[in-house]
Formats: sequence, structure tokens, C-alpha cells
Amino acid sequence: MSIVDWLNNTLGWFVGFRMLLLPVALTALCYVVLRQKDVLSLHARQNIAATMVLVGMNIVLSALFIDDIYHFTQFCYDALGIPTLAPDTWKGLPLWAQIILALVARDFADYLLHRAMHTTWLWPTHAAHHSDTKVSAFTTYRVHFLETVLMTMNYILLLTWLQLPDAIPFVAVLTTLHNMYVHLDLDIDHGPFKFLLASPVYHRWHHADVPEAYGKNLANLIPAFDLIFGTYYENGRCREQMGALSSGIEDKDPIKIFTYPFRKWAQLWRKARARRSWASPKPTIPAE
Repeated sequence: MSIVDWLNNTLGWFVGFRMLLLPVALTALCYVVLRQKDVLSLHARQNIAATMVLVGMNIVLSALFIDDIYHFTQFCYDALGIPTLAPDTWKGLPLWAQIILALVARDFADYLLHRAMHTTWLWPTHAAHHSDTKVSAFTTYRVHFLETVLMTMNYILLLTWLQLPDAIPFVAVLTTLHNMYVHLDLDIDHGPFKFLLASPVYHRWHHADVPEAYGKNLANLIPAFDLIFGTYYENGRCREQMGALSSGIEDKDPIKIFTYPFRKWAQLWRKARARRSWASPKPTIPAE
């Protein structure tokens, strides 16, 4: 069995609620070794419980609709006529180099989608991830099903043409582990390498509920993208309030978190209709 096959089989075991074993282990590490007692405070446990309910809801919805989403995205991919590289394009490239190439490509695709999800109409799909007021390794899995759909479509449309199937399982493992790491409350900023690899200090500012940090530090892995495109923010270790309570997004009620996109879109639609109605020319009443 090749290492790629072994890794795929290992990843296959981490499905459903088994995937929560990793944040459980990291939380235990923070509690026992780093003595961060607040990671298991009542406030933290309530946020973790809300995250787990969302995970369960996402698993159910994925089982029901993921095949339809894949088929629809494949239809869009074929309709767009996106040119695909030949399967042997990277044949002479070492696997480690393919992994690096795939990581950079994926993170750029993530940056573009992430930036789009911080705009008015797509923000509701991403708000669930920002709803956690006790950011931890569990926050990695606090995402709305609609965001998962957008991410799936994004990867298929922007990345499948690269033809890097052997790198995919490695990228999946590395990005998941790194995503949990950057959500930990650690005073680590990677020093001279801070623009090459996202750190907890860098990413926690992205979750800060303060206006100056909104829409900043959007790269998941490579902060250089933020530096290039003007979305980088740095102000030392973040000690600000986490979450999005100031925006009216609940942190501990999974039902309200899950229904937020639909409620927010309804509100935006009503406002848009009101503006159109106000801007429409009024009919002229003919003089008698």
C-alpha cells in the first residue's frame, strides 16, 4: 500500500463525529499541559456544544444533498469549458513539490472565496464561523452547511484543472491540522516567517469583534496574500472580544446560528426592495 492510499484510508476513518477527536486532543493539551483552564470553562463548553450540534446538522445535510451539489458543480464546470491540464503534467515533479503547489493554489482559492464571504450578500453563509465567542480548535468545524457548499464548488471550479490528485489527501490533513492550530489562544506569531505561514496571533485578529479587524487577515495559510491585496492587519497579540455578538449573531444557540443566513437575507431583500421603491419615479397625476 502506497503512502497516498494509507493516508486516504486514514482520512476515511475520520468521518462523522470521529473528526472531533482532534480538537478534543488539542483542547486537552491546552488544559493539561498549557494550563489554559478557560478552554473548559462553562462559556467554552457552551460554545463547543453549539458547534457540535452544527456539525451534526451539517453531516445530515451533507448525506442528503452532497451528491446533488457535486453533480451541479460538475455541470457548471463542463458548461464553462474550463481547460484541464494533462494528467501527466506533474509526472516528473516530486510529491513534496506537488503538495506545496497544491497548498499555495488552494490557499489562493480560499482567499478569494473568503474575501467574497466578507461582502454583504455572502457574509451570512460565513457568519456561523465567526459566531464562536470562545475561539478554539473546535471553531475549525463551526461552519454553516452553505459555506461548505461554496467551498466545494470553489475547489472544483478553481482547482480540479490543476490535476494534482496525489497531493489532495496531504493537503486535506495539513490544512485541517493547521486550521485547528491557528484557532488556539497562543502567543505565537512565527516571527520572520509570519507572511509565509499563518499563526494564532495573526488569525485570532480575524475573529476579533472590533471594526478595525473586520475583513482582515483572510488567508487561511499564507498571510502574504493579505499583504499583497491590502487586507493584512497586525497589532500584537489579540486580547479583544471574539465572535460577532455586536452584529447580532448568537454564539450558543445552534438553531439561531443555522437560520441566521435566511433571516439576514430576508432582511437584506426587504431593504433592497424598499430602496428600489423609494428610487422609482412616482407617476404623474394628470391635471384636470
